Amino acid sequence: MKNIIKSALIGLAANAAVILSAHAADVRVAFVPQIQGIPYYVAMEEGAKKAAAKFGVDYVQQGPTTTNSADQLRIFESFVNQGFNVVGVSPVDVETLKPAIAAATKKGVHVITSDADAAGSDREFYVAQAMDKDLGYTILDEMVKRVGKEGKIAIISDAPTIASLNNWIAAIQERAKSTYPDLQIVSVDHTDGTAARAFQFATDAMTRNPDLKGIIGIASTTCPGIGQAVEAAGRTGTIVTTGFCSPNTVRDYVTSGAMTYTVLWNPSDLGYLTVWAGKQIADSAKFDTSPKVDGLDADVKWMPDDKILLLGAPMVFTKDNIADFNF
Repeated sequence: MKNIIKSALIGLAANAAVILSAHAADVRVAFVPQIQGIPYYVAMEEGAKKAAAKFGVDYVQQGPTTTNSADQLRIFESFVNQGFNVVGVSPVDVETLKPAIAAATKKGVHVITSDADAAGSDREFYVAQAMDKDLGYTILDEMVKRVGKEGKIAIISDAPTIASLNNWIAAIQERAKSTYPDLQIVSVDHTDGTAARAFQFATDAMTRNPDLKGIIGIASTTCPGIGQAVEAAGRTGTIVTTGFCSPNTVRDYVTSGAMTYTVLWNPSDLGYLTVWAGKQIADSAKFDTSPKVDGLDADVKWMPDDKILLLGAPMVFTKDNIADFNF
């Protein structure tokens, strides 16, 4: 009898495990970053997987190998066709994705954006790392603290189709015009997502402008190239460089002085919030104005008029604190 009871209990436990496993996979969330494999998106994936494990979500992340809008579109549509409940995306080119987002929504797939938005599309909401205006203002204010309110600076960005990067550039330009009228932005260049191209543009900017005071990189992909160009030109310590760069991407350059500071946020937290938000929308849950996200230490805000779920304010990384972060 004991053996029969024991066998029955084992059977019940096995069935329960199967049920729990099936339940864990009830909500499937996919995310398509702008590019696969760079430290920033690796950290975002790590945070997302933590949230997936905590909230019982099946999570998959896959992006293109370069910031290529056609490849990103193909991956996005593949996730939609695989029947994921929620598909998140950080758009390389909003216009390329708009029809696909509309088609996915008609199929009943929840489409959200994270890391970069798709304004004017049918996405349900945007999980924002920080407000575009705050990011642009912060990086330029920090630059002015170091170079003064007049002089020349150059901007180097990634692909010209990435809306979020363009929004940050616009915020920098607006801040310069309204607050620092004697600060001259001498160039705005766009790369193909490679450090080599950023190196070329940074070198060109310093060559054309021997009195250049600063360079701003508008993506993690540009930062290593800028740091390398400064070192190669022997300008370490004589030119202020910065960017929206993950600490691991530029740690050596910040330590050496080739990169002065960076402005960003914690992408692991952004990934965590993205999966939590995906689970909420799949479960038809509503957001509070100040949502409490279990397992996340952040001052999250829900902005219903804009349909934005905001992670928080920008962070500034310098030689003094960059060793404290690993992403």
